[in-house]
Amino acid sequence: MNASERMAAAIALKPVDRIPNAPFQEAPVCRYFGRTFRSALLEDQDMADCHIEAIETFHFDWVMVGMGLIGGIIPEAMGCTVSWPEDVFPVIEKTAVFSMEDVVRVAESDVYTERMDRFIEGILILKDRLKGEVPIACEYISPFTIATRLRGTNEIMLDMYKNPDLVKALQDAIVPLDIEIGKALIDAGVEYIFYGADMECPILMSPKHYREFIHIPTTKTVNALADMGARVLPHMCGSIVETGIVDMLLEMDMHGIMPGNLTQSTVLDIRELKEKVGNRTAVFDNLNPNGPLLIGTPEEVERDTLVHLERARGMSGYLFSTAGTTSPNVPRANFDAMNRTVLNFK
Repeated sequence: MNASERMAAAIALKPVDRIPNAPFQEAPVCRYFGRTFRSALLEDQDMADCHIEAIETFHFDWVMVGMGLIGGIIPEAMGCTVSWPEDVFPVIEKTAVFSMEDVVRVAESDVYTERMDRFIEGILILKDRLKGEVPIACEYISPFTIATRLRGTNEIMLDMYKNPDLVKALQDAIVPLDIEIGKALIDAGVEYIFYGADMECPILMSPKHYREFIHIPTTKTVNALADMGARVLPHMCGSIVETGIVDMLLEMDMHGIMPGNLTQSTVLDIRELKEKVGNRTAVFDNLNPNGPLLIGTPEEVERDTLVHLERARGMSGYLFSTAGTTSPNVPRANFDAMNRTVLNFK
């Protein structure tokens, strides 16, 4: 099997020749192989060169891009003031929505900025160089998470109590823009869209508020992307099984769940999630990116990785991954240990 075949089989809960190796790896590989961190996140040719070298080195089963897209390109396109440091992620310096009048302006945003065009060009270069053998995945965010970028997290959390119409109107304005961005990604060659949903995760959001404010616009967006042929993968931290939010995720046309951390030091038991979803969808693993991978030794990383792989032994629709964003500061030796352990697991 090549990587595309292996990923597609696992997503369809079919047998694979080995466990798919699909960690959240964009930040470390941009640091390991990029000309600068910023250029590897954002600039077409450097982005493509970085990820091709990473694939040749680590033999991942997907190329993952998009942290610059969700952290800077999208917020800037919709009105935020964003700075672009050379060696860290983009920084939102000023939010864009302060009143209902600003929602009208957001709805009229042109998402095809120069930065967006260069990012899309990077995907096109990757598609050409990968020749269909390795799929491209792109990080993506739901209408609510975009809304938190535009309005501010504290502000929008208060709005749910003090100004709920603004929360709903802002997402209504964002949905068609979000779908348009997704279409551009898919047309360029993205096959897997994993949408980060941590701003609406149960660490911050009750199931009641999720259902009331978030579920409908997110479902519209996810289903539209799936209709265009993408495999959509929600990523969410927190107790998604215990709170019942996983049941709402399963109402969408999604293709795999990527669970995250419960706390900085703990992650959701993957078996608990698998018992809940059964054979309704694929399940990605969630090795803690804040644990030994970041602060331990290679030997500790190997042991931690083996615990996850053994726990999932025999599980259908299983793909190895990390519990969300992996720090760009992960030591190369630790990353090598994780990667080697996955590829050699029997």
